[in-house]
Amino acid sequence: MALDIIPLGGCGEIGKNLTLVRYQQDQTLIVDCGVSFPGEDLPGVDVVVPDPTYLLSIRDTVQGILLTHGHEDHVGGLPYLLPMLGDIPIYGTPLTLALIEDKLRERGIKTPLYAITPGEPFTIGDFTIEPIRVTHSIPDCVAYALHTPEGTIVFTGDFKFDHTPVDGVRTDFNQLARVGDRGVLLLLSDSTNAERPGWGESESRVSDAFYTLFAQAPGRILITSFASNIHRLQQAIEMAEIYGRKVAILGRRMEQNVSIAIQRGYLRVNDGTLISARELDNYPDERILVLTTGSQGEPLSALSKIAADEYPRLKIRKGDTVIISATPIPGNESMVWRTVNRLIRLGAKVYHDGLAPVHVSGHACQEELKLMISLLRPRYLAPVHGEARHQAAYFELARAMGYSEDQLFLLENGSVLRIENGVPRLMEPVHAGRLLIEEGMTSGVPESIIHDRRQLAREGILIALVTVRAQTGELVDAPQFIARGFEWQNEAQPELARQAVQEVLNQMLPAEVSDWDNLREELVVVLRRFCKKHLSRRPLVIPIVMEV
Repeated sequence: MALDIIPLGGCGEIGKNLTLVRYQQDQTLIVDCGVSFPGEDLPGVDVVVPDPTYLLSIRDTVQGILLTHGHEDHVGGLPYLLPMLGDIPIYGTPLTLALIEDKLRERGIKTPLYAITPGEPFTIGDFTIEPIRVTHSIPDCVAYALHTPEGTIVFTGDFKFDHTPVDGVRTDFNQLARVGDRGVLLLLSDSTNAERPGWGESESRVSDAFYTLFAQAPGRILITSFASNIHRLQQAIEMAEIYGRKVAILGRRMEQNVSIAIQRGYLRVNDGTLISARELDNYPDERILVLTTGSQGEPLSALSKIAADEYPRLKIRKGDTVIISATPIPGNESMVWRTVNRLIRLGAKVYHDGLAPVHVSGHACQEELKLMISLLRPRYLAPVHGEARHQAAYFELARAMGYSEDQLFLLENGSVLRIENGVPRLMEPVHAGRLLIEEGMTSGVPESIIHDRRQLAREGILIALVTVRAQTGELVDAPQFIARGFEWQNEAQPELARQAVQEVLNQMLPAEVSDWDNLREELVVVLRRFCKKHLSRRPLVIPIVMEV
């Protein structure tokens, strides 16, 4: 008998979390299925999901998907990967399922959804799954204890120990301790904040900051956060009600999440508080709060359009206050600060967590990570849900707690941690990577296309138009060039390029008059060499050979 733990995403990186748990090679569970959002190094890409190549090779063994919570980096990959995998039952808390239900419906995906209750175990094949209530920055989060014939494996999911959560629902410390008393073989823990000493701050601290900023704001207030951060939306709405402000929601995903959370009882809003964007001009500025998407500077988000003065329903004016209640995801910093700078130029006063405590992390700091280890007392540790530096910091605190090197396992995407007879060991890795998704494409975007886009952005493009006679291969006219993204440095350079092309044609034509592919390849080589020598740049070269 053997149990394999195989992370395909989220291990050694931020986002697109997906981990496989395989027993006896014929029973597989998926824990979370997320996305990450592209930085400027992935032009044109909408989202990034784990490469499903290995998962597709074993899809007949997959018995269910366990979701820890409703954030995009844990559930956002479902609409993209489920059509490849087929109808697989999904298990999660009611809010988590509600947040993904609309996503699946939009894409015509029908698959069984099973609501779970923290503290109530359920069975899938040879797995007995025990959901455990934990706190994070969204309601209805759980960790999972997977009881298997090889031992108990605990996935913490994203967590922190918040003793004053916005919804009053706290981590179930008693259940964690009971699981620990029964024995935990392996702990797969969140490690995102393993570099931060001490304890994380409570979500309630943000309410204190909001209270102060609302009192100071002379005009409209705009707050941007993740659309799924229901706790933060609740804090903002409660503050608006205290100060007599109406609340408008901008951004389709945030509108959907607010509607879902209100319907399911996870968001409390007084009658008459919410207004539509069309009603903004019906109230004085000091009575308006706008909740909007765009905390990561996403180009198509409502806040980015507002900052670019391109949003028709709302224009920034002097006296407006903008609160960015989120931390930039690594890689998004430049887009966020570009948005901030534009808002300031338009006259807004902008607050972020560098100026005021308008955001707190949803992840456990060092003392909380230690407490989780102390409660569960696992025999082995393998930190996940974090970059390599976070995993290294987690190992340091584990060593300080008395763990030895043979009890610590460094996992990367594609690692296979096999447990046999209660002893884990690393096996040969499986294929792992990323799938780049663009709306409208049925498959992922090849890395070669991304490389071409980067090259176009950095170096430009050179198109060479060559016209030859079909029968003889003779040149009909002098080669013509179209340059975009750079300029010729003098009038002689286009002529030198024509000479280089002419030399190739003299060598290859008419002997190879029918081998146009070979001719194009040779023209690419020659023109690249020419551009590097004479222009000190490497544009994307596209030769077009036309027959007449």
